[in-house]
Amino acid sequence: MANTENSLYTYRNGKKVYLVKEPDRFVVRATPEAVENRGFNASSELVSPHSTRVRVSRESLTPIMEEMRNEAVTHHAYKQEINDEEFLITDRILITFKQPVSNEVLGDFISKYALLLLSQYSEREFLLQLTNQTGMNPLKLVVLINETENDLVENCEHDLNQRMTTSAITIPTDARYNQQWHLHSRFIDSAFDTRSSANCESAWQLLDHFGASEVVIAVSDDGCKIDHSDFDSTNKFAQWAYMQGSNLIDRDSISANPQHMYQFGADHGTRCCGVVAAEVDGLLTVGAAPGCRLLPIKWESSGAGLYVSDSKMMTVLAFISDKADVMSNSWGSSPQSNFATNVVNRISQLAQTGGRRGKGIVFLWAAGNENCPIEFSGNIDIPFDRGRDSAGNWRGVKTSRDFQHNLVGIPGVMYVAALASNAQRSHYSNYGEGISICAPSNNIHLYRRGVVSGLGITTTSGDGQFFSAQFGGTSSSTPLVAGITGLVISANPELSAQEVISILQKTASKDLNLAAYPKSTPAAFDPNPSWDISPVAPFTAGDFTNIGHEDGTWSGWFGFGKVDARSAVAEALRTIRPPDPDNGIVTKSSTPSLSIPDNNTVGITDTITIDNNGTVSNVTVDLDLTHTFIGDLVIKLISPRGTPAILHERNGGSAKNILKSFDLQNAPTLSRFNGEPASGRWTLEVVDAAAVDIGKLNKWTINIGVGNVKDIELEDSPGMSIPDNNTIGIERSLNITGNGTIKDIKIGLDITHSYIADLVVNLVSPEGSVIGIHNRSGGSDDNIIRDYEIATFPALRSLQGQTANGLWKLQVADVVGHDVGKLNKWSIKITMI
Repeated sequence: MANTENSLYTYRNGKKVYLVKEPDRFVVRATPEAVENRGFNASSELVSPHSTRVRVSRESLTPIMEEMRNEAVTHHAYKQEINDEEFLITDRILITFKQPVSNEVLGDFISKYALLLLSQYSEREFLLQLTNQTGMNPLKLVVLINETENDLVENCEHDLNQRMTTSAITIPTDARYNQQWHLHSRFIDSAFDTRSSANCESAWQLLDHFGASEVVIAVSDDGCKIDHSDFDSTNKFAQWAYMQGSNLIDRDSISANPQHMYQFGADHGTRCCGVVAAEVDGLLTVGAAPGCRLLPIKWESSGAGLYVSDSKMMTVLAFISDKADVMSNSWGSSPQSNFATNVVNRISQLAQTGGRRGKGIVFLWAAGNENCPIEFSGNIDIPFDRGRDSAGNWRGVKTSRDFQHNLVGIPGVMYVAALASNAQRSHYSNYGEGISICAPSNNIHLYRRGVVSGLGITTTSGDGQFFSAQFGGTSSSTPLVAGITGLVISANPELSAQEVISILQKTASKDLNLAAYPKSTPAAFDPNPSWDISPVAPFTAGDFTNIGHEDGTWSGWFGFGKVDARSAVAEALRTIRPPDPDNGIVTKSSTPSLSIPDNNTVGITDTITIDNNGTVSNVTVDLDLTHTFIGDLVIKLISPRGTPAILHERNGGSAKNILKSFDLQNAPTLSRFNGEPASGRWTLEVVDAAAVDIGKLNKWTINIGVGNVKDIELEDSPGMSIPDNNTIGIERSLNITGNGTIKDIKIGLDITHSYIADLVVNLVSPEGSVIGIHNRSGGSDDNIIRDYEIATFPALRSLQGQTANGLWKLQVADVVGHDVGKLNKWSIKITMI
C-alpha cells in the first residue's frame, strides 16, 4: 500500500507512522479466558497483561466488535504498513505540553476530549485515558491533537504496548567458575580463544576487591530469584520491584511479596543478574562484579515475551532515577523498537544527571539476536528472524527494509553485541550503526543451517541445579558489560556516566577474529536461500575504521571492540583526580560518647562547626562507633546547606563496630558537597533502625579540603550563518586556561532563527561530556536568546567537578529545511574551585 492522503496513520516520535487494519482481528481489554467465556468461536492471544487480540472471520469482525464494545474497550488491531509488524495501541495517550500548564488549562483540555488523568510525570507530561464520551478512537485522537493543538501541545503519542523478546539463545554445556571463560583466560578448550575473555579476574586483582557495594546495578527483565544462594549476602539487593498491572510494587510497599519476584519458567532475569553480580562464596557461579549490589525489576511476562509499555517504562525510570548507577536491559524487538518521546527524553536526562551519584545512569541494551541491523533504511529486504516456527519447522524468514531503534545515538545509551568464545562475531548478533561495544556470549547459527564454533555462558538459574551452562545471546553480553561498568565506577566513583562509557569504548580490545560466516546453502525445503544477505553493506566486514570519534576506530560488527574489564578499570584508576595542591585541609573532631537509642528512627546527632571560609573540594570522615550488629545502622553526614550523604546504610550484617574512614571510594555520595560552602555546622546522624542490638558513637573526625573560588568568563561573537537542513552544522570553541574544577557554569546563547524547533545545540566540555542545550523544542518560536544555568537547567549539573581548563565547543545544527538562522554570539562563565 502506498502512502497517500487517504492512508491510515498516526504519530510516533513526531513522525507519521502509516498503518493497516488487520481484517480479521481486533483487540479487547480482557483476558483470553474472559473472551472465550463470551461463547463465540474465536482464537485469542494475550498481547499485554490486560488485553487480548482476537481472531475471527472477516465477515464477523464488525458485529463481534460492536458486541464487545458494550462490555469492554475494543478497537481494531493494526500493523505497520512498512514492515507488517504489530502496532498495539491502547486507550491511553501521552501528552507533552509546550509549557507547564495550570490546573485550569489541564482541566479544560481533559474536558474538551473527555479524558481521564491517570499519571503526571512532570509539569508538562501527562498520561491520559480515553472514555466512551471521547467520541473517537485513539488513532484519530492522536492525529487530531498533533495536527490541531500546536499552540498548546508539543507532542501527543500512544501509550504503545510493545512485546519485547528476551535476547537469549542457549546451547548445552556444563561448568561453574572454572568454566566461566568469559571472566578469565585460564580455561582450556579448542573452542576458546583467550582474546574473547572480558578479563574480569584481572580487573578484580587490580582493584583488590570484587566491586564496591555502594555501586548499584539495575536489571529489568522477567524477574529474579532473590533467595538464590548466589545472592544471599546481607544487603545484596539495594531494592527490588515488580510490575503489577500499571503499578510498580517495590520492596518497601505494604503489599510487597518477594515471592512475586520469580515465577517458574521465567528464568531469564535470574540468569542476567547472575552474569552481573553472582557472589564469590564458594558455591555456584560468579558474576562480573560480585561485590556490587543489584536492583532487579520484574516486568510482567509470558514465555519469552515481556509486556513493556511507555507508561510502565516511565514508572520504572522514575523508580531507579536516584537509586542505580547502571541499568541493564536484555530485551528489545526487531526490526523496530521506538519508545515514546517522553521515555527518550527521560532516559536522556537520567543519563546526564540521574542516578545514585547524580552523575548519570549508564543505560545498556541488548543489540538483539536476529542477524540484522539495528538502525538502517534502504531498498533491500533484510531478514530479521530465524525463519522457523516454534517446532523448528522452516517457514521462511520475515524481512524489512526499515530498522529503527530510537535510543541509538543518545549519549548515555549503549547497545551491546555478542562475541563468540573463538573471538568471532556470534552469527546471530545484530550489527551496524548504533553498536557501542561487544562482549562474550555463546554462538549458534541463527537459521540452524550451519555449524558454528562457540561455548556457552555459565550463570545462576532459578531452577534445576540452580546454575545453567546454557545462557547466551546478547542477553548475556549486556549484563556482563553492566557488571564491568560497575567495576569501573567502583574504581573511580567521581566519573560521570558519559566518562564511564568513554572509558569502556576507548579501552575495548580490537584484537578479534574478523572472519565472516558463509551464506546459507540450498536445502530440499529451501532450494533458493538468496534471502541470506546479512550483514548487508556497508557492514559486510568487521574491520575497524576511523569514523572521527574520540574513542577510537569502530566496527559495524563489534562497535569500539570487545569490553576489557582490566583495561577499563586501569584507566578509571588512572583518571582519579589528585587533590588540588592549592587547597588546604581543615580537620576537626568530636568525642560525644553518645548512646544510640535502639530501634528508634530519630537516632542521635552530633555537630562539628567549621569556621574556615572557602568552598569544599573534598570531604572524608573518620568514624569510631561501637555496636553489636552494624546491619541495624544508618549513618549520614549533613552539610551546613542541608545536603545529606549516606556513609553507611544497614550493611555489614552481624559484624560488630565501625572503625573506618569514609571517602569517595566507599561513600561516593560525599561528592555532593563539592562546591558548597565549607563554613557552618556539619551534622553526623546515626539511626539504629532495628531492635535488640545497641551501641555508642565514640568519636568522629571530618576532613574538608577547602579551596578558593574564582570566575572566568569568555565570549565569542562570530555572527555566523547556520547552514539549513544540515546535520553537521557549525562548531565554535572557547579556550579556558587556569587550574580548577567546575563549581558552577552559565552558558549564554544569542541565536536568530525563525523556527527554533529546527535546531539542535550541544555543548562539549574539554573532558568530552556532551550536554544537550536545545533539541528541536519550541515549535515555531523565533530565536534563542537566553542563559542556561545549573539552577534552572539541571543537565549542566553533570559538569560539576570536571576540569574547567581546555577547549569548550558549541555545536549548532539546523536539521530541517526552509527556515534559516545565525549564531550571533555565545558565552561561557565558570566558577572554579
